[in-house]
Amino acid sequence: MHRHLPVVVLTGLALAAAAPAAAEGAHFGYVYTAETTQPGETEVELWATDRRGKGEGHYDAQDYRLEVERGITDRFQIAGYANFASHHIRGLDGEFDPVDRDFAFQGVSAEFIYRLADPSHDRFGFALYAEPGWSRISKIKGEKADEFELELKAIVQKNFLNDRLVWAGNLTFEPEWEREHEEVAPGVVESETEKELAIEATTGIAYRVAPQWWVGVEGRYHSVYPDWTHGLHRENYAVYAGPTVHFSAGELGVTATWMPQLFGAPNRPGSSLEFDDHERGEFRLKLSYEF
Repeated sequence: MHRHLPVVVLTGLALAAAAPAAAEGAHFGYVYTAETTQPGETEVELWATDRRGKGEGHYDAQDYRLEVERGITDRFQIAGYANFASHHIRGLDGEFDPVDRDFAFQGVSAEFIYRLADPSHDRFGFALYAEPGWSRISKIKGEKADEFELELKAIVQKNFLNDRLVWAGNLTFEPEWEREHEEVAPGVVESETEKELAIEATTGIAYRVAPQWWVGVEGRYHSVYPDWTHGLHRENYAVYAGPTVHFSAGELGVTATWMPQLFGAPNRPGSSLEFDDHERGEFRLKLSYEF
């Protein structure tokens, strides 16, 4: 993302400076809140996530998402994503083959959120989330593979201090089916389907330090369970935490979150981090515009 991030950042800051001032709710880079888009309103978001570092060799990967979401009722919203990715991998052992891809179409997904309780009026906000998706490029290894996934999420939110302080938490179950294709000989391709379940818990808290600015911290626990239909046996996990900043000006919002890995397992001698399915750190930038 280092090739494209400066352009994205400058574009976002320029739009922010030009937009009229108005306060919005707290946004996070990774944690979803229980608030939904108003009926009849549309929001466009651009996500850019940079993931890098595997403890050896060179690994950097970028995930890009273009999202268009629409409020259907005061409780229900839908969205569609076009996903893109880039991978630069070399000098890694194990299952990682060298990859050098700057930018490619990765896949599509859809999002459905139904809010059961409003955080502004009820004691707690609560929403349910579902996202089916298809991908043609492996997120971690960068190789071509057909992946089908269904992300299911429970979202809770609590506001304090007249909505100046916002806490939110998510619990996510994401089953995935991946079909890999490998050329074992000239003209001979073998295919294999792997099943994997990811379980993730995220939480974040943000405080409105000024009418347009929110500052906070986010945490993330992510674990992987292979062949999950035959029993839950955790293969690995990682814990991340880091700062988040959100700026809103009228219809425009900009969010930046840095998530270094704190610890994970299994790990290698001399390290407390997990590198098979997780990276040393992630940085996410989100630009949103509502109309």
